[in-house]
Amino acid sequence: MAISTAITSLLTSITELIQSLFHGIYSIFHTIFSAFFSLFFGLFAFVGDLFKGVANTLGGVGNFVASNFLIIALISAAGFAYVRYTSQGGTTSGQKAASVGRKKVN
Repeated sequence: MAISTAITSLLTSITELIQSLFHGIYSIFHTIFSAFFSLFFGLFAFVGDLFKGVANTLGGVGNFVASNFLIIALISAAGFAYVRYTSQGGTTSGQKAASVGRKKVN
């Protein structure tokens, strides 16, 4: 009876060894494929979140410009008027036109 139990135990150990090898090989391939697909789908998630963040930022800038349009327009008009006035020979307060003899230099 002891010999039959020993042979049964040996065969059970051999089948468990083979099952363990196949399970190890399966685990290795499963981990590699899981890592590859996680990386692949993570890249898509990253690109999606990136575009969502860029759109959110542009929307924030658009809201800022829309809400402050009047102030920006007034500042732009004042800058345009200043450049136009000085380019036509006008002087701003505190500046004197330089002249040599009777000719105006600037």
